[in-house]
Amino acid sequence: MTSVPGGGDQFYGLFEWRRQTLVVRASGGAPRTVPCPDTGRPLRVASVEVSDRGVCPACTQLGAGGYVSFVSDLRLAFACPSCRKLVWINGA
Repeated sequence: MTSVPGGGDQFYGLFEWRRQTLVVRASGGAPRTVPCPDTGRPLRVASVEVSDRGVCPACTQLGAGGYVSFVSDLRLAFACPSCRKLVWINGA
């Protein structure tokens, strides 16, 4: 499990903050790829989902977060509202 440090947009345009607590899918113009946290190579986004009751694998906080899956990659990423970053889950 690795985290991507926030550098302006810690969710790479896939999610946005609303009302300071909720992570939601960004409206329009969401990117089709995000960089791999290990290699920097672009990973194609397969799906983006928002969950009202997600648990962050890094901080274990329950909250409204988002999940991202990728084409030809066995990882998921969780957009954590507490950590305020994408947390990568290997082999999920």
